[in-house]
Amino acid sequence: MERERTEPIRLLEIEKELAGPGKHEALARYDAVLVALDRRIESALKEGLPPEEFPKVEALREANTLARKILRLTVRVDG
Repeated sequence: MERERTEPIRLLEIEKELAGPGKHEALARYDAVLVALDRRIESALKEGLPPEEFPKVEALREANTLARKILRLTVRVDG
């Protein structure tokens, strides 16, 4: 339960960072995390996954791509 209460606050903090004076640094920092995740996903796909895991990893890859696009759009719209 505690995690549910802190996540919206963290998202607001991220949104403020992406709209503030250090927005490009914040974008680079958050994007680096998502790039690392993308590399891990690609590695897992290359190594092979059990059939039941593939849809989950594919959905994660799509969500990660979308998150990176949203980050860029957030900075572009505010900047």
